[in-house]
Amino acid sequence: MGGQAVSVGRATVLAQILRALRRPPQTILITGEAGIGKTHLLGAVAAARHRLRVLRGQARELDEGLPYAPLVDALEALGRDAEGQQGLWELYDAIDRSAGQPGRGPNGAPNGHSAAAAHPPAAPAVIAAHLLAALPGQTLLAIDDVHHADADTLSLLASLPRHVPGLTIICTARHDPPLDADLTIELAPLTRLEVTQLVTQLLGRTPSDEMIKRIHADSRGNPWFVQEAVLTLVQGGAVQSPDPGARRGAILRRVFQRDQGGRELARVLATVGRTRDTTSIDTPGTLTAFGRLAGLDARKAEKALVGLVRDGVLVYMGDGYRFAHPLVAETLYADLTPAERRRLHSKIAELLRKQGLSGARRVLEWVTHVAEGGSASEALPAMLRAAELTRWTAPLSAAHWYGRAADLADVTERGELLARQALSYWKGSRPQFAFEAGQRALELLPPGRRRTRTAMTVVGAAHAMGRYAPALEVAAAQLPDADDGTAMTAQCALVEIELGHERADLVAQVAQGLADCPPEDRVIALGAMTMRAIAAADWPAAQNAIDDLLAFAAASPPAARLASLETAAHMMATAGVRGRAVELLDQAEQIHRGLGWHDLAGQNVRTRAVIRRLSGEWEQALADIEIAGGALAEAGLMENYGLIRNMELEILIDQGRYDEADRVLADEPPDGPLQRGLRAVLAGRVALGRGDRAAARRHVEHALQIGPGDVRHKALAVQAMVLGGADLTAARAVSRSLDEVAATGTPRAQMGADLVAGWAFQDKNRAGAALERARADGLPFEEARARLVLAIVGDTGQLARAHAIFTELGAVPWRERTATRLREAGLAPSSGGALTPSERKVIELVAGGKSNPQIAEELHYSRKTVEVYLTRVYAKTGLRSRVELALAVERGEL
Repeated sequence: MGGQAVSVGRATVLAQILRALRRPPQTILITGEAGIGKTHLLGAVAAARHRLRVLRGQARELDEGLPYAPLVDALEALGRDAEGQQGLWELYDAIDRSAGQPGRGPNGAPNGHSAAAAHPPAAPAVIAAHLLAALPGQTLLAIDDVHHADADTLSLLASLPRHVPGLTIICTARHDPPLDADLTIELAPLTRLEVTQLVTQLLGRTPSDEMIKRIHADSRGNPWFVQEAVLTLVQGGAVQSPDPGARRGAILRRVFQRDQGGRELARVLATVGRTRDTTSIDTPGTLTAFGRLAGLDARKAEKALVGLVRDGVLVYMGDGYRFAHPLVAETLYADLTPAERRRLHSKIAELLRKQGLSGARRVLEWVTHVAEGGSASEALPAMLRAAELTRWTAPLSAAHWYGRAADLADVTERGELLARQALSYWKGSRPQFAFEAGQRALELLPPGRRRTRTAMTVVGAAHAMGRYAPALEVAAAQLPDADDGTAMTAQCALVEIELGHERADLVAQVAQGLADCPPEDRVIALGAMTMRAIAAADWPAAQNAIDDLLAFAAASPPAARLASLETAAHMMATAGVRGRAVELLDQAEQIHRGLGWHDLAGQNVRTRAVIRRLSGEWEQALADIEIAGGALAEAGLMENYGLIRNMELEILIDQGRYDEADRVLADEPPDGPLQRGLRAVLAGRVALGRGDRAAARRHVEHALQIGPGDVRHKALAVQAMVLGGADLTAARAVSRSLDEVAATGTPRAQMGADLVAGWAFQDKNRAGAALERARADGLPFEEARARLVLAIVGDTGQLARAHAIFTELGAVPWRERTATRLREAGLAPSSGGALTPSERKVIELVAGGKSNPQIAEELHYSRKTVEVYLTRVYAKTGLRSRVELALAVERGEL
């Protein structure tokens, strides 16, 4: 009656998952009720993929306050290999350092004087990501019961596919966790036929129709309860009711009908197992200690363990004993009265204290049991200790502990704790939770520094969610009592410009107050003023704010410096200054390695997508946006979600993928003139690409009516394209208007104005200036556009290079436009010359026998990017398969 029988009815699902494993990176989520077969299916997947490295962990019921616990559980397997031990110990050390502990090496000695200790420690999340990325080949990271996982683990799981191309993540959950999955499979109950097959396997004979009818009704098709029903019948009992409570009672009656000592020991293990693995129970000293918790001496504890194994409650799993199924542990724990639970948790906490609270993991485990079993006077300081331990490296776990502490604290202390919780949620990019906790804190906090800072957190969270009116309402209510309102006023100025209101009075107030602004507020004030200046098409003001921001960052602590650098990189990328944005982002990454958070409000992922678009890595940008967009939407970061989707639209439109662009346009952005104006410009470009100039004109005119300066220059550039050569006089008038707007606009706006003027006025100097700017900053698409304009005004020698760049980018409409010019000039492009260096590298690796995943790993591409390159190669060469490519290389034809 082994567990393998539970695989009945899951062959189709198993095949579906195995197919998905061939296309990493993938995140797969298996959902269903307890006992439905999720864990067995996960085991079958691991067993079927012999060439995969399988790292398997489990989230436990009380893991919500234990940062990265399921991930550590999974990565512990690397400690068995010499190559993985060092990285694993670095991860343990980073978690311990986050608690202010000295950290320990593999032999247990303090790391305080090691060479590694001379360098700032990296954050646990960063080390885990690098540890996985460094593993050769393909890795399967499997996490059971991820619905129990802490928020920091979930956040890391969401980001890992962007950084580890060869990784597949499979999670099981009883309900959908906040995790964006490429494939979600909900396991359904077994049909009556499948129940018949399972019972036949379990009994070794064909059951009667009456037995099948009874078991199917009692179990409701749940494989675990089918097995329990069969075992109960075999032992002479019966499952009389389909009610889950009755089914749990049947489990207790079956497995504990002989041994009360075994039941008490199992209850202890079930309680301990809510925070840790129980496989070490048979190690020296552990069984004795757990036996004492159960009221058993050493002899009775050993007898109880033997009985639990004999009766199948515990099973040997290769590295120790575990419960046969999580439902057994849950049933045992549920059978405890509240008083019994508190007593057990309190005893476990005391045992952990006596064993020593060295390292953050042990401290947090102790806190968890104190929180469940201690008095309020004991639990409150323990929770605060946990919050302080995790607030830098695992802010979402810190938010959990601050919230629990606030529930216990006196009303005079509750506002402060809620304010800290709001800030932790904000650092963890959870704006909705930050907004709610901050609102509660503002109701309790007296006027002063903490209240002002909390108000800024609430305003920032509302803005990040695209909720502009609530942001202004909170600011209006809090500014009169603010001890310094400069930064909050700057936030208001940003929101107002996005709503189409210039509000020069607010800008003047910020300028006047900035010199005396508290240092901790200056990042917020300067960041908001930079974004406001970009939206208003005031690049000189944006540059000044960025310079001030970076000067301030140089003398700031790591957290403020990280926020400053990410904001500056964000603005530089938005302005089209690719090289500088990359430099700033690299500097921010160095600081991020020492903190457990970055990417405030999603600006880091948006910045990276913009940089990839500017660099010409369009397919990778689209792949990143697909992953990041889901995470931003899930987190409620709708401001940057709307903007990152605009970047997706730009790429799709320039590639001529208008049907896909339509689907993105249908996803409404936040309701404000900036966001709606930008979307109207892009809708106009889709209409123009399809040849509907009237619709394009309507969209552009709407954008010009509602949008601030950053929208106007984009709209005018499209308006010039709408006019085309049909009305050159009108196009030149539009170009002059664009010059006026772009005169103080971003470098990208100025480049766009140069391209329009170069075409409209046949001005080689303006087009040449755009070309030089694009080449200097590594902007291939803008370079190709400038070359095309130069060709239009007479320099046809630019066409071949423009055509090659457009071809490499997959910019089909632009490539066809350039090809037409080439043919008109008698210079029709040759297919062989169209192969780019990147495509030739892919061909070389294919010819060398590399698979797509291996090519992706060597070139640091996603698998989708490799597939796109191969599709282009096939189209250009006329070859149809990898074999034909390899033969062509061997013959010297490519």
